[in-house]
Formats: sequence, structure tokens, C-alpha cells
Amino acid sequence: MSANDPGHINNLDQNQRDLLKSYWLALISAINEEPSSVVESALGEELFDAFAHDDPDTILLRWLRARKWQVAPAVEMMMDTLKWRQEWGVRRLLDRGERCVNLEEWSSGKFYHMGKDKVGRPVSYVHAEGHIRGQYPMESTEKCLILFMELGRYFSEVPNEEGTVILDMGNVGLRNLDYQYIKFMINAMQNHYPECLGLSLVVNAPWSFSTVWSVIRRWLDPVVESKIRFVKNTDELKDYINPDVIPKRLQGNHADFKYIPVTKDDEVRLATIHDDEQGKRQAQMEHRQAAKTYLDTTLKWAKTRSGDEKSEEHERKKAADRLCTTYQQLMPYISTETHYHRTGMISRSMFNAAYDRISNQQQQTSST
Repeated sequence: MSANDPGHINNLDQNQRDLLKSYWLALISAINEEPSSVVESALGEELFDAFAHDDPDTILLRWLRARKWQVAPAVEMMMDTLKWRQEWGVRRLLDRGERCVNLEEWSSGKFYHMGKDKVGRPVSYVHAEGHIRGQYPMESTEKCLILFMELGRYFSEVPNEEGTVILDMGNVGLRNLDYQYIKFMINAMQNHYPECLGLSLVVNAPWSFSTVWSVIRRWLDPVVESKIRFVKNTDELKDYINPDVIPKRLQGNHADFKYIPVTKDDEVRLATIHDDEQGKRQAQMEHRQAAKTYLDTTLKWAKTRSGDEKSEEHERKKAADRLCTTYQQLMPYISTETHYHRTGMISRSMFNAAYDRISNQQQQTSST
């Protein structure tokens, strides 16, 4: 699905617009009874960090669609997600990146992002044989998965809002079967990253997998289950994905995943950025102010009678653009580069701009 499909940001009917307004009002109230205090509250900060560089409406609509446009369940679901993000320290995980996970596991190639499918959705590959039950502490594996899913958000390009997951079951045995891990993955995807899956293709499944599948499918939301398809062989993958972005281990033409480690120069650049406390405070202040402005315009829009909100929608669009811009300026201070930045799959432009600005300031200071 894309931003142009029914029920998505660019294609809402009047009833859906009204429900989105009601959702905003109810969510703001659930976070803090005093709207002016939402942005600076713990859950409010978590909410705007979760929006990241995306349009907030695009994010919230995922939760509304996941709960069949029922406002109260959607609010409860979002509140659970904000608390879950707090408990897992998602902001710290993004801040420290690969330094916060087991690098051996992260670089193993058992899951990675690579290319796009034929309809433009980013593709993630999961090779089940790479996961060995008990090889690493479960918390370590779960942290890797959360970082993997958070980074996956950077690969979607408007109008696409979903991704494709290739689950390779080749050479899987009992040592790879880990129901605790599978259940965590399903819970995270369905409840905390809803409506992000467009398609999942299961390839190389052995005949014995039918027993495992009978257990797993009970944990799946019917909508999620409907997006999972079993393909007979790797050749059938080519009906969905160009061979040039299928790894060689699945009989494609793309080089297999190979982790690119951080260099000394990378470490120096990131240290320079993260040591810029004044720049970080300024970026945080500007983003916080942008969040307050966005929230104020959203409240005004949500309380305006349907059909009379054209002026409010215009101001809200400007506020959303400003929110995105200030987050991108803040991002180098609160996140870090990863393998996907070093390979060019995620742009390094904001990190480069921050480093160049700080370096120029330091040179000017030293010359005076």
C-alpha cells in the first residue's frame, strides 16, 4: 500500500479525516491532560521521536488502520508502543547504534536490508539458518531486531509506506527453531510497527515447516497473515524482485551481504558531532519548538468544524515541514551512522553537514 491508497495520508474520506482528528485529541489527552505540557512530557518526547522524519499523520494512521478505525483501541495501542519504546530504550539504541548491540550477531548476515522490489518497496532478508537458539542472550538478539526495524524506516520513499520481507528457510533445523524469538518478532511487528509490512515471501521452506507454521499462524493478525506467501523456489522470487537486488545465496545477481565496519575517520567525525553540546542543545530547542507549534496547529485543526479547516490545514502542513526539517538537523546529535550509512543506502548528508559546520566553527575560533 502507498500514501495514495484509500485510508492513507493522501486518500482519506471525510469520515476518516474526522476519526483522525478524534484520534489526535484523544491521544494528546492520554499523554497529558494539559496539552501545553505534552511535548516536554516523557511520553510526548517519545511520540515525537517516534515520528522522526515522517509526517505525524502518516504514522498515526498506521495505528488507526491496525485497529479498524476505532479511536479508543488505537490510542491504547499507541500508548502501549510509547511505553514499550521507553522500556526498551529505543532512543538510546538509536543514539549508540551498532555500539549498543552485539556486533558479531549484527554483522552475521542473518538479517539485512537490500534493494527494493518491483513495486518500489524496500526489501529485508531474513535467513533463518543464521539464528541459532541460545547462541546469544535473547535480549541481545531482540536489541538487534529493534535496531534493524528502526533503520528499516529510512528505506521507504514516498509514496511507499510498506516493506517486503524475504524469509529464507533453507537448511533450517531444530537448533534454529526459537519460538520465543519468533513471538517477540511478531509482537514487535504487529503492535509496535503496525502496517509496515506489505508482503512477506517464505522461500525454501522444508516439508516439516508446516507443523511450525500451524503454531506461528495463531499469533498472527489475520491482516498480517494475508500478506504472507509461500513461494516454491528461488526462481519464483524473481516474479517480485529484480534478480539484480536478490543476493547470490538466493540465486540472484547481487553480492551477498557483507558488513562494512566503522573506520577511524568515521569515529572521529561522530565524536566531533556528539561532543558539540551547544549545537545539540540548539537543535533540541528548535525541534522542541517545532513540535509545540505542530501540536498547537493540530489542536486548532482538530477542533475546527469539518469543511472549514482549509486555513488550518495549510498552517499545519507548514508546521509538519518545519518539524521534519528540525528533526533532520537534530538527527546527527541523537543517532549514529551504521553499515547502511557507510554503504550509501542511508544518506550521510545530515552527518556531513553537521561535521562540516562544526569543523568550520572550530577553525574560525582557533584563528581568532
